[in-house]
Amino acid sequence: MKIYLVVFEWSTEDDSDVDIEAFDSYEKATMRFQERINDEKTDMSWVHDAFDENGDILDGYDFDECPPDTRLETYAYWNITNKYNWQMHDYIALVQLEVK
Repeated sequence: MKIYLVVFEWSTEDDSDVDIEAFDSYEKATMRFQERINDEKTDMSWVHDAFDENGDILDGYDFDECPPDTRLETYAYWNITNKYNWQMHDYIALVQLEVK
């Protein structure tokens, strides 16, 4: 049996945490993965300051992503780090596990 995890690891100057959510389908996990990204882009997160009004990354931030592929059920991630304060980072991953 397969399960799919959405792992959200984040850190700011004064706090950090890891949230892990499990899903029974890749589609459900992909939807949650995208929700997490969209939530981080709101003004409730420091990540909001890393993007311009067109959604492009601004100078001062490292950004990398590997989008999900629902056909192949691939590993996916979304990662952003403040270049001048490495404590400030977000990492969201979609991981597939085999459970026996």
